Amino acid sequence: MTESVGNPLRQALWPLSLIYGAVAAVRNWTFDARLRKAHEIGVPVVSVGNLSVGGTGKTPTVAWLCQLAHRLGRRPGVLARGYGRAPGELLNDEGAMLQQRLPWLLQEQDPDRVAAGLRLTAKGADFVVLDDGFQHRRLHRNLDLVCLDACQPFGNNQCLPSGDLREFRSGLRRAGIVFLTRASGLDAEQIQARRQRVQELAGREIPIYACAHGPSDVVSQPTGEVLSLASLRGQRVVLLSAIARPQSFRTTVLELGFEVAAEFRHRDHHRFTKADLESAAMAATKHNALLLCTEKDAPKLVSFAVPHHVLRIDLRFLGDAPRPAEVLL
Repeated sequence: MTESVGNPLRQALWPLSLIYGAVAAVRNWTFDARLRKAHEIGVPVVSVGNLSVGGTGKTPTVAWLCQLAHRLGRRPGVLARGYGRAPGELLNDEGAMLQQRLPWLLQEQDPDRVAAGLRLTAKGADFVVLDDGFQHRRLHRNLDLVCLDACQPFGNNQCLPSGDLREFRSGLRRAGIVFLTRASGLDAEQIQARRQRVQELAGREIPIYACAHGPSDVVSQPTGEVLSLASLRGQRVVLLSAIARPQSFRTTVLELGFEVAAEFRHRDHHRFTKADLESAAMAATKHNALLLCTEKDAPKLVSFAVPHHVLRIDLRFLGDAPRPAEVLL
């Protein structure tokens, strides 16, 4: 469930990690003791966040939550800081992906999430999802939904900069519900062990659900044709991505039975250029392969007249799913 630090530089930074965690703990205490005010915006707010840096599957969880609310007659809105947003753009990569998948969705991105939340409610949102909001205490939330990577929920158990935690594990005491994401590779005994550990850290019984981010289909662009995964098994592909964990994209594609002929990785939130697309497209032509990208990257490719395919990912639960009343409030 944990990993060794390994990297000598990270080991040397261990004292700074204690300071980082202590500062975060003191800041949280000021809100818990009501020395600092958490502002309400007049509608239920559910925060979707995590303890660590890097991807834990927050965006598919946000999409699932908004779809559930929409199906039950609510008008959901998503509130985010907008990290990685290009100058002049209203939405960052994750926001653009959500908008493409859910055209009816209301969104605001602003470092001042209190002001942005009020703008969302002025637009008509009656249910707000605070994306990546576990450590953002200034906005009041009715529920903290925490996503933990089931394979490495706490990394090496250390805070930044020697580890990946944004705060001490004791922060789980604020969680109201936990999703163990990417749990498909674990057996029932391993999942149960993680559930028990989370309950110990939370200090009370809280709902914990194991889930996975499963591929649903592939969309051909610019035609919009939806292709089944079964029909593409054995297909050669060239991968193009600009995400935090490109290896997870490759692993997913290989597990689907695709053959990876080449791969083009860029840093997270990279703004693709025409040259980037042309290089990847040339490789696809050379290998008689499909150019395949992630759903997160897809909105950044729309302006380029280069045919490509998008692998769409959905959240699925391994066993029972949360009842609407647990998450919609």
